[in-house]
This record gives sequence, structure tokens and C-alpha cells, in this order.
Amino acid sequence: ETFITWSNAQAFKVSDAGKYRLTVDMKNWRYAVAPVSAEIYMTGSAYGWTDWQAFVPVNGHDGQFWRVIYLSAGEEFKFAPQAGWGGDFGADQLRFEDHAGAGLSGTGNVIVANEGWYLLYLDATEKVLETYTPDVYLIGNTAGSWNVEAANLFSVPASKDGEFVSPAFVAEDEIRVCVHPKESVDWWRMEFIVLDGKIDYRGNGPDQARVKGQAGQRLYLNFTNGTGSVK
Repeated sequence: ETFITWSNAQAFKVSDAGKYRLTVDMKNWRYAVAPVSAEIYMTGSAYGWTDWQAFVPVNGHDGQFWRVIYLSAGEEFKFAPQAGWGGDFGADQLRFEDHAGAGLSGTGNVIVANEGWYLLYLDATEKVLETYTPDVYLIGNTAGSWNVEAANLFSVPASKDGEFVSPAFVAEDEIRVCVHPKESVDWWRMEFIVLDGKIDYRGNGPDQARVKGQAGQRLYLNFTNGTGSVK
């Protein structure tokens, strides 16, 4: 990041190939070039600092990722742009916006104060980590509405190994599920389904294959194991 120059201007140069975000502030005569991560992983004390947990890309929002996850009190973690060390970053590089009372802090690793389920939303380019309540919604004809509504929220388990449970389906049709922490992000950009017993996230992919549910059934999700079922 540096000042714009108007004389003897040179071309931008980057060290590595990849996606970059160029920001130009014409009022203050400044510019910034920052890499945009295609992937983001998290590891920490809960994973022996060796097991890397993939975050889900927000469809069409380069450098932004999310995950519903259980955090324990005193747990510590960091992020990296691959499932391994290198280019990793933590509390020193992040700005926290805590909308759910997780009590994140730290001077190196991110440290969790309050145990529970959270939705983490990371802007890896701007280095902003937001925490939200883990609101998961049934949406579409099986929910009786194509709006994101509190009446269609999944129940949230008390334990790390517990299941999120949907309201009973009101009709036989395709099952659609999403999280929707930000009004500025369309719900389908953060949707997912269950295929062959596994949670399948849309991420940056196209419209997903569809699975039908029957009226009266419910969807069960285990985010810790990445599994799900309809029954």
C-alpha cells in the first residue's frame, strides 16, 4: 500500500500469480494491492495444530468464507490459505466484529472466551473475522416460504456432537437450506444440502443437485462430522 504517483509512473508488480484486489482512493491519493484467497483453512488447539478445517467460500464474493463451528472456552486457532503452515494469520492481523458474544481476543493466536456454536464469517482480504449466532434456515417449498424466516430456523444442539434439526417439512419437494448472516449477501450464496449422508456446500459452484423430502420429515445436520440425514 502506498501513494499514487503522477510522474514517472511504473506498472504494478506482484510476486506471485493469483487473484488480487486493487483499491484506488482518489481522494487521499492512495492505492493498495492485496491477494484474494481462493481457499481458507483453520487449525488450532482443538485440532492438534495439524488438522486443517476448510471454510466455505461465499458464492461470488472473492476472499470471503464461512463455517458453522463449535468453539470451546480457551480454544486457540489461526487461519492459512492452504491446509498447512505458510502465510498463516491470527489475532495480530485480524479485526474482530463479534455479533454473538464469542469474546475473541489474542495477540498471536485467536483465543475464544465463551463456549458454544457460532457462525464464523471471514473476509481474508480485509482480514475481518465476524461471529454470528449459528442460524440455519430451511427455505423453499418444503418450508412453505422462499423468504428467510425465523419460523424456519433449525434447532441448535447444546453439545459439539449434537445435531441441528429442521422444522417438519410442510410439503413434498426439493430440500433447500442456507445460512444468512448478512442482508447484503443473497441466501443462495451460502446454501448447502445433504447428499449421500454428507453435508454438501454450494461454495462457488453452480446450482446443486436436488434431493426431495416428504411432508412431515425433518433434516438433521451434524456440522462437527459433516454429516446429515432426512427422516
